[in-house]
This record gives sequence, structure tokens and C-alpha cells, in this order.
Amino acid sequence: MGHNKACQPKRIYRRGIDRNQGQLLPASVEDYVSADNPARVIDAFVDSLDIKKAGFTKSKPRKEGPKGSPAFDPSDMLKLYLYGYMNRIRTTRKLENECRRNLELIWLLNGLQPKYRAIAYFRAENKKAIRLAFRQFVVMMKSWDLIAGDTIAVDGTKLRAVNSKKNNYNQKKIDRHLKYIDDKIEEYLKQLEEEDKKENKEKKIKVKQCLDELDVRKQKYHELEKQLVETGEDQISTTDPQARQLIIRGQITEVAYNAQASVDDKHNLCIDYKALNTNDRKILSTMGARAKVTLKKETFDFLGDKGYHNGEELHKCKDMNINTYVAPAERKNNRPIPTPEYYGVHFTYNPKNETYTCPQGQTMTTNGSWYKKVNRKSLSLVRHFKTKACRQCPVGHLCTSSPKQRGRVIERSQYQQAVDENNKRVNTEKEKYRKRQQIVEHPFGVIKRQWGYDHVLMKGLGKVEAELGLIFTVYNLRRLITILGAKELIARLLPFFSKIRPILRRSKRLEILHNLFSPKILRLACQLILLNFDLHPIQYEIKTGFLHKLTLAANIRKNKSHES
Repeated sequence: MGHNKACQPKRIYRRGIDRNQGQLLPASVEDYVSADNPARVIDAFVDSLDIKKAGFTKSKPRKEGPKGSPAFDPSDMLKLYLYGYMNRIRTTRKLENECRRNLELIWLLNGLQPKYRAIAYFRAENKKAIRLAFRQFVVMMKSWDLIAGDTIAVDGTKLRAVNSKKNNYNQKKIDRHLKYIDDKIEEYLKQLEEEDKKENKEKKIKVKQCLDELDVRKQKYHELEKQLVETGEDQISTTDPQARQLIIRGQITEVAYNAQASVDDKHNLCIDYKALNTNDRKILSTMGARAKVTLKKETFDFLGDKGYHNGEELHKCKDMNINTYVAPAERKNNRPIPTPEYYGVHFTYNPKNETYTCPQGQTMTTNGSWYKKVNRKSLSLVRHFKTKACRQCPVGHLCTSSPKQRGRVIERSQYQQAVDENNKRVNTEKEKYRKRQQIVEHPFGVIKRQWGYDHVLMKGLGKVEAELGLIFTVYNLRRLITILGAKELIARLLPFFSKIRPILRRSKRLEILHNLFSPKILRLACQLILLNFDLHPIQYEIKTGFLHKLTLAANIRKNKSHES
């Protein structure tokens, strides 16, 4: 056996370089970043944005004079954040470390190494600017025909807030804590009385300390109770005051924010986002109006799940000429209907004479009065439809559980027409509604499952919305890299004039263009030059005499200006 082992060939492993040996590394950082690297996409994307128009703070260079270090360029800080969110690096301290050791970031920021405080300040202070930059991006994608704008799906997902359940209180929870404290105080008082009889001083001191602590805790809960009354809210969070306990699914709740997103169906690209601390019930028309402004379209199809089904919201969307496809919500009746054959859907409304016809053929009328109805803190107006025939109806016990003298009453909301039209669209165009999950669940699947962004790092609605802006911007960039490819995307994002300016200045033949023509004409000329230099992959049929004619036109313009 020993002889066989000796005869076996020696296993060879792959070896790295010698750390102490000198190496000829690439001459520049540029060589470390490949042509299709996502870092180059981020660089081209931020350079294509109008940073000043978006309103980023300190976007204007500081004039010489005051002492102190100049501010970091907002473009560089935005590049840093987009790179971080694209690579699942969100905390400012981790971003600070990456600036020192990550070659892609060293290339992207030209060697800048901002401290974590400066990084954190940028995200916190540029909430509106991040949204405006996102809107510029959406306009860009729309101009490339990547957003159709015919069908939009909306949905929300819950992202955990920087606030535990323990630090979230409602009146019921406060009452439970106060009852526990009162019971404990009573228990300690009895114990104190017993120790008085035994004349045990040490025990008495300990019991008094416990009572003092309970008084402090009791005062804390009374303060929280006072805040609930003053604010009119049904709950309060102590770490992040704007975070709320929301239902995740079924009976499972979490202190979270509701991240809303509107997604176009053509390539599953996000066109809008919003942070909420409530459920989806009252946000449909708001998201629809924002989508309409963004898309600049008169009408489009708007898909949503049953959480958005609200008569008032559907009515507002109808007024804006938005075709809603929202799944009907399950209705809960105070008096359950005994048999399914007599559910409200089987009563036919007659719009001409404003009556209902019941399954037994009886006509139900209204007195024309509107009655107030409160449902989940919202107020709506309803009309009552009924008939005296209910008193002698042989199947009355199958139709209603109300007393026979009252009979069956059908309520019709002021928004019922919009609700009926929406429900009809959902039932007749089921294939279109089924696309909802394919469209809008895609971003949430990527963001939460693939990237692990199931929680937010910021506190407050405004700052959370800024974080959502960065997340959805990065999501759209990733989608475009998948759809177009990195090189094609970089070419489309390339700011033509700034990249080609040196070529124009060096070219004697085109020097006149640089001096005389407007930026719009120059941009066209730059695009053609880039095509000739093979920097733009889109294929165009270029006429050879075009640049010569453009130069000739410039010469004519120059001669006319001299004559005048």
C-alpha cells in the first residue's frame, strides 16, 4: 500500500501571485472598469441629468473667498448612492469604506472619499431633488419608446420601519399597560403594609423604589395617551413618529411604511412611487392623477387589487377619464343574507326610472333622500330602495334576516355607477386584469426577494420617499441594462455636446459650428460625429455630404453677419 501511495502523482493546485513581488498593474484606473460595467451606466446616467434643474443642494460651485473645504459635487454623491443601492450597500459608513477600497467607486468618483456624515446629509437633504431626477429619467425612457403608457398597474408593499412593535402604542395597548401597573402598585402597597408590621426597613426601601419606578412608567403612558388625544391618531410610534402598524397579511402586522409603485406594462418599468403610512384604500386616484401628469396622456387603463376598491376613489378616476380595473372587495353585511340567490348582485338597477327589480320581479323604489353612511372613518351618501311587497313575500325569509315589516333594503351609493362600470370591466376583461400581478409584482419581487430591501433605513415619510426614489431609479437602470444592454444604454445616455466639445475645438473644419450654431443644431452634429467615430451603436444611414453642407451653411451665416 505504501508503494502505491508513493507512485501516485502529486496533486497540483492553482497558485496566486507572490505578494512581495513587484507587479506591472494597469497604468490607469480606467483600465479596471470594463466597457459594459454598470458603474459606467451610472456615470453616463447622472451626467445626462440636469442636476441644477432637479434642485440638488450645493449644486452650484462655491465662489472663492470664504474659508473651508468646498462641498462635494451633487453629481458625485448621487453616483455614489446609485452605485451603493445597485450593489446592496445602503448604510453611509459602508459607503464610506467602499470609497477607499472599491476600484469601481474609485473610478466613478475620481478618487473622492467623502465621510459618512457628508454622505448621510446628501440623502436626507435632497428628498425633492431625488424625485425630480427620477422624473427626468422617466421622461428619458418615454422618449426612447420604452414606456407605452397604455396600461399601468399600481400596488403597494410594506417595508419595515426603524421602529419596533414594542415602541408602537394604541389606546388599547396603553390601557393594558396602565392596568398592569395599577395591579402591581396595589400589590406593592399590600406588601409595604405587611413589612410595616414586621418593621423590616430594608424590604420597605426596596418596595418604595419599585413604587417610584412604577409611577414614572405610569406617567410615561399618560403622556402617550395625551399625545393620542391631541393628534387625533389611533396609534403612536416613539422611535419614528410617522411609522404606523400596518397589516402585512392576514392577522400579521408590522410597524412599517407602505411603498406604492405605478408600473408600465411594456417593460415593467416604474413610472412613479410614493411612501404612505396607511393602507391602499384612499390612494388610487392620487396615483392615477400622478401617472396621468407623468405620461401626459388623456386616458389609460389602471389596474389594482381589491385593496384599492373604494367607490369614491373609482369615481375620481372616472372623472379623470382613467379606466380602472380594480378587483371588487368582499362586502360584509351587518345582517347576513340567508341564501346566495338573493345577494345584492342579483337585484337589477334600472337607471331610466331609478328603481331596482328584485329576483321575484318586484319593483323597489326610493324616496329620493340621501342618507349619511360611515364606513371605516369615511363618509358617503346612500339612497334606500325598498318595496311594500316584502311584507307578503313568500320567500322573504330567504332574502333577508330583517323583520318582515322592514323588508329588504338595497343601498345605492352616490359612487355606485363608477363601481358598477369598474366591476363590469374586471368581469368581462379577465385576461387584462390577470396581467396585474405580472406587471407590478415584478419590481417588488426584485427589490424585496432578490435585493433584500424589505426594510427602510430612514425615519419620516419624506426621507423614506427619498430612499424609495433611489431604489426605484436603480431598479429601472437594472431593467434597462437587461433590455438594451450596458453599451447601448450608455450610448443613449451619453451627453453628446460635453463629450464631443474637444473634437469640435480641434477640428478646423467644424470650428465655425462651435462658434455660430445653437446647442440644438450642435447636438445633432455631435450625434453624427459620434456615429462616425463608432461611439454610438445605433445604425443610421449617414449621407456623406451632410457635414460639408452644414459647414457651408455656417460659412454663409458668417458672411451675412460680417456684411451686417
